[in-house]
Amino acid sequence: MLISSLLSGVLYFLSFPPFGYWYLIFPALWIFFGAVLRSKKSFLSGFIFGSVSYGVILFGIQSIGYEAWIPLTILMGLMYGVFGKTLSYFGFKTDNNFFILVAVISVFDLIRAYFPFGGFPWGYPSTVLIDFIQQPFKIFGPIGFSLVIQSIVLSLVLNFITSFKNKKYEYDRQSFLRGRNILVFLLIMSFVYEIGFAAEGEVRKGDVEQGDIEISIIQGNSPCPGAKNRCENERQRIYESHLNLTKSLSKEQLFTYEALEEELIKPRLIVWPESSSGFGNDPGISAKTLDEISQEVKRLNASFLIGGDRPVDSSYFENYGIYIDEKGKIAGEYLKQHPVPFGEYIPFRKYLDWIPPLSLVPRDMIRGNGQEIFSIGKNNIKISSVISFEGSFERYIRRSVQEGAEVIVILTNQASYGESGMSDQFILMSRANAVSNHRDIVHAAITGKSAFISGFDGKVYSSTELFTNAVSTRRLIAYTNSTPYSLWGNYLNYIMIAIGFIIYSFPKKKTSTWNNQHIQNHSFSSNDERAK
Repeated sequence: MLISSLLSGVLYFLSFPPFGYWYLIFPALWIFFGAVLRSKKSFLSGFIFGSVSYGVILFGIQSIGYEAWIPLTILMGLMYGVFGKTLSYFGFKTDNNFFILVAVISVFDLIRAYFPFGGFPWGYPSTVLIDFIQQPFKIFGPIGFSLVIQSIVLSLVLNFITSFKNKKYEYDRQSFLRGRNILVFLLIMSFVYEIGFAAEGEVRKGDVEQGDIEISIIQGNSPCPGAKNRCENERQRIYESHLNLTKSLSKEQLFTYEALEEELIKPRLIVWPESSSGFGNDPGISAKTLDEISQEVKRLNASFLIGGDRPVDSSYFENYGIYIDEKGKIAGEYLKQHPVPFGEYIPFRKYLDWIPPLSLVPRDMIRGNGQEIFSIGKNNIKISSVISFEGSFERYIRRSVQEGAEVIVILTNQASYGESGMSDQFILMSRANAVSNHRDIVHAAITGKSAFISGFDGKVYSSTELFTNAVSTRRLIAYTNSTPYSLWGNYLNYIMIAIGFIIYSFPKKKTSTWNNQHIQNHSFSSNDERAK
């Protein structure tokens, strides 16, 4: 069973970028569930699966240092170890009741979206299917659709396990119960899906395309990317690279349209990613920096959304996205709410200060209070920003949509990912979130990969390469409708948790009449044979 857990972990990470063998997600889950439910060492099975799969998926973090990658790998192993033990326990207690096991999976998926340190949403199985199916994301979201996938695989695993029962009457009864539960589950899924599909149709009747907006991503790169790398005047050089690339833009827009025989200029937004400004080049503090950007605002007739960070004092800093309107004035600011543990703050710092590598994080980030909405152009197209790590969390994208955002901008750095596949993994999650909320997404990274993502089908309109200076421009559509997921969130998980809880709490007879009848029939047949 431990070899099976190792194999399932290998198949799991192979289904994600940079490998991209998406179809391996199904045998990976099959082998994992089978190993956990049939093994006496379910915790160890879960630990091996979690540490192997996430150890490779998150290997890019080792560019920060192995002291960051190893603890995170162990943490994910421990979480899956507890999950494996819990799934095995309830499987034993309930004779592998399908609905109760699905409820356990539902709880685990929700917990890991929030715990520990605010959660870690990397690696949900649904995201690898975004190229082939989109509608379930709009109905259930990334977490809910992952639950559907895991439930289907689990149902097959339980029937496979049942087929190995020795006594035929046990096999017959359990097959009947498994089949009944799976049929009920499919009926529930169909009912919920149809309600969601109908709700989306009603919402779409009122869907309004607020118009197009032309957006340019300035990917200025870094002269020495990575948390451990240091070079002279790094922050100044990053800022100057973004400013110079912006100056290379033509004041003539790439996309225009004609209406009433008059050429109308679309709203235009220039996006600088996370860490492209700050410290001595903070437009919120430095008059010189604001003046340099304002000159480009007027030349390009555009608004700017600029990422950066500023020290507040020796112990704290802020990670911001500043919005500068068409007049060159600061019209708003978003402060990042979700810091990266051990990257933007040190949990239990006073107990861990003795660890030398943690000196690379001398300040803790001050958290923002909520999403911010910025309006652009005569049509007041509404954009909202999330910063870096937040872009992988479905809840921050969804909150922006609930507060009126029509286009989502992710400001990120990603230098710490190195040459690994983590940048592609991040874009994969952005694609799932774009479809789930029916919003075009601007994924702007200081070192790449930067991308424009369709909220209709999750396709990447265009993407840059890693560690290059690049300018990319795209016309995006501002949508106003809400999907069932953006309206209701992870409702499917809560429904399945409620069903599992009710079934578990319902009093159960030790031996059913149906089973006793089979035992009696079996005994009578044996006696008759002996009598003959």
